[in-house]
Amino acid sequence: MEQEKLHQLLEKYHAGQCSEAELEALQQWYESLGGAPEAPHWKVTEDAYLGDQYAIFQQRAGLKPVAGGRRSWKWVAAAAAVVAVSCLLARYFYPLPVTNTRQPVATATSHQTLLPPAPDEAVSYDRHLVLPDSSVVLLRAGSTLELSDSFNQATRLVILKGEAYFDVRHNARQPFIVRCANVYTYVLGTAFNINTAGKDRQVTITVTSGKVRVERENKIMAVLTKNQELICRDHQPAIPATLENIAPKVEWMAKDLLFNETSLEIICQRLSARYQVNFTFERQVNKEKRVTITDAFYGTESLNDILDIVCTTLGYTYSVTGNTVTITTL
Repeated sequence: MEQEKLHQLLEKYHAGQCSEAELEALQQWYESLGGAPEAPHWKVTEDAYLGDQYAIFQQRAGLKPVAGGRRSWKWVAAAAAVVAVSCLLARYFYPLPVTNTRQPVATATSHQTLLPPAPDEAVSYDRHLVLPDSSVVLLRAGSTLELSDSFNQATRLVILKGEAYFDVRHNARQPFIVRCANVYTYVLGTAFNINTAGKDRQVTITVTSGKVRVERENKIMAVLTKNQELICRDHQPAIPATLENIAPKVEWMAKDLLFNETSLEIICQRLSARYQVNFTFERQVNKEKRVTITDAFYGTESLNDILDIVCTTLGYTYSVTGNTVTITTL
């Protein structure tokens, strides 16, 4: 199967949009790896069997599997085709299995979620969240985010106080709505930053991709597209502006992911707060070992993406069990 076609199928599978024919095509590709047991019959929802097939692929690709974990290799120099396909498989079939002690606010989904804290609890650290609809939110320190009781049903309404960056999963049947004070931002699938930290109940919406519609008191204020911004103040007209450089508006997202001669222990402390996981270290691991990585991350990366680079750079590997990450030697 061509790499681009495989990528498209995995995207659709991850979004739950594969047709029967596409699932069959994905099944045939997986079985073409060889070594598949005769039973049980392959199903994309059977994690155990999928894991067996993935292990077979790792062996054929010359990748070293890690006991107790699903990924330890990526971002290293290997054959280009093997790495490309391997990264796709790891990303779309094996998202980080992090759990949260809070009860989900919506129907359980096929992947793990990282839910916001209690509605009245402001985060003390920039927090990476994966909502039940697979949308990613980076909630800035000092901010709160609340999911409506009906989230992921007819609509996907969230209430924001403070600042957050949203990378919204497209679903035309369930509009994604962000409420800030009396300003409503309607989204279908896009990425944007909202900042409510200002005087006079000021709300600033900055769009990095896609399109949003902004309303106040049931009146449309503006429709924003990529690199446009709207500043809403009470009793003042809001006029969209096009930005020449949008980077300063969102550079806060990667602030805690800039590592300049930073020790592994400090890096893990930052990641623990950001992703709400615990870290343990094998005895031979030197937690004081330092690394410099200052331009690799945008801020919306998953924990796996960051650990792949950090651990490979330091010569370590990792495994994930529940919400515990264990750093080990190769």
